[in-house]
Amino acid sequence: MKRIAIAAVLIVIVIVLLVVAGGYLYLNKPEFQVDVPAYQNPQEQFSRAEQGWTDDQRLHFHHTPQGTRLVPYDWFMALEQPCFSLFGCDLFTNKTYLARFGFLSSQMDSNLNPDGLPIGFARQQNFYDPETKTTYPVVGLTCAACHTGELHYGKYAVQVDGAPAMIEVTEFQKALLLAVGFTQKIPFRYGRFEKRVLGPNASEDQRTDLKQRFTAFIDSAQFELDNAGPGKGIYDNQAGFDRTDALTRIGNQVFAVDMHNAANFAPANAPVRFPQVWDASWFNWVQYNSSISDPLVRNVGESLGVRAAVKLYGADAKDFGNSVHIEGLKELEWLLSGPAPYQGLRPPNWPSVFPSLDEKKIARGAELYKSICQPCHLPSVDELVADLKKPQPTYWWENSQKKRFLIVKDVKESFVGTDPHEATDFINRTADTGDLGKGRVSAGVGLDLVTNGIVNKFFDKTKLTPEEQIEWRGGRDPRDPPVRAEPIYKARPLTGIWAVSPYLHNGSIPNLYALLSPQNERPNTFWTGSKEFDPVKVGHDTSEMKGAYLYDVAKPGNSNRGHEFKDGPRGNGVVGPALSPDDRFAIIEYLKSLQAPGVQSSSKNK
Repeated sequence: MKRIAIAAVLIVIVIVLLVVAGGYLYLNKPEFQVDVPAYQNPQEQFSRAEQGWTDDQRLHFHHTPQGTRLVPYDWFMALEQPCFSLFGCDLFTNKTYLARFGFLSSQMDSNLNPDGLPIGFARQQNFYDPETKTTYPVVGLTCAACHTGELHYGKYAVQVDGAPAMIEVTEFQKALLLAVGFTQKIPFRYGRFEKRVLGPNASEDQRTDLKQRFTAFIDSAQFELDNAGPGKGIYDNQAGFDRTDALTRIGNQVFAVDMHNAANFAPANAPVRFPQVWDASWFNWVQYNSSISDPLVRNVGESLGVRAAVKLYGADAKDFGNSVHIEGLKELEWLLSGPAPYQGLRPPNWPSVFPSLDEKKIARGAELYKSICQPCHLPSVDELVADLKKPQPTYWWENSQKKRFLIVKDVKESFVGTDPHEATDFINRTADTGDLGKGRVSAGVGLDLVTNGIVNKFFDKTKLTPEEQIEWRGGRDPRDPPVRAEPIYKARPLTGIWAVSPYLHNGSIPNLYALLSPQNERPNTFWTGSKEFDPVKVGHDTSEMKGAYLYDVAKPGNSNRGHEFKDGPRGNGVVGPALSPDDRFAIIEYLKSLQAPGVQSSSKNK
């Protein structure tokens, strides 16, 4: 009998080992792995570029909620990292872990950031779920997550608000999804999660309620996983660090997920670098393809793309029930815009902790810029400010509300010759509006329908006067078209351009020196993910790094052609003459020297 008992125990042990080994091998398949760089240690001395904000304004930009949802807040704080272990993994919110995706550390604040989450994470206490028609606390991302940059140079780390963030959104979303899925599937893991959420003395009713909500949350995500998950051809073209296919993702969220129509999904093949946002509020048109004018429409669309919820199917589709926090959007837009151009967030000046500038190179670069670059990218800010004050300005458009907006130069895609996907994908996309009852429409018309439906619902609820509505729209005339789709890219002013690498709208060129070079001198592959900064060629370090993203210009949307400087006729991608290395460095030095009005030239050390 004793031998039989021992044999039985051994069989059980072997079975357990086989199950564990099988589970280990299964969960080590690529689809269950998160590939990001090791933690990049913070530098010895941290500073912020002086951009006209107080510390309180900066804190509000970093953490004001927009009505977006990742998961319920207490779940987020209780989730473990997606590792395979029966005995527990570190918490998902571990600051070192989140930093591996590129998120920047932030300060604790009892109101806005009580748990000290990174920049761009917001706690919203009263998130409204249009599906369940209930409110509860959630954590969501804000625009600061993608628009707060940090550059490492020597012993310094310089933070730049409004600059593109070196974050990997796709891998972060994958990690969070796996963390939720592993919590459901791996033995003992859900028990630890439950205890963290409810405490050790929860009642049976509380445990049952949590289990039902957790299961329902996973079930609600199944539609998107089944139709746009790995291998479905929707998000298989990874964007990597510092980029996302913003317009396609917004369209997929609105037209497919929110309308519950899988046929409306479109492949994301137009990844773009997160744009700098410090002067965008005063452009006549924004987005790389110059497609949106109304800032409220733009910000509602951005919130929807970052998973604000709106119910656009069923009998109540035309009610536009949604979670968008428009009051938060107005606050964020006001922080960026200020009451007038260059009185909100200002472009950063070249930091004093970086190498000093060469005045002779600047003078030579100014001459070259004026003849080669200025026809598209406009003169310096000083000239634009002086022009703004004229009765009949050259560079500013005055609308019927007596508000002036900078006229950004729209350049035909065929002339500038850069990757066409961002412009053409938006032009060619259509969607079935389903229960909204408008039939099949273009992406532009569809986004206008939904975003203005959400905005007008808010206006009706708050009973804002027509004059107040115009104020909430940033002084835009509601009779002007808010959305358009044309084969163009905009050329914006270049103050602060040194802080926004990589370059071109799709981030296909790693530094300014390569941007000023002919295409055959540009690299066809390079790595993104490092915060290390090269102040000479002006761009991030692109050397190989484990867990970083290998940028390959041969992939869809990644072309590095166009905006090229070489001798020959202009057009078809050639925008200027061939430049000697000395001339390229002179233009770079001038671009580094550009300053915003009213901002000190040095950076604040903290």
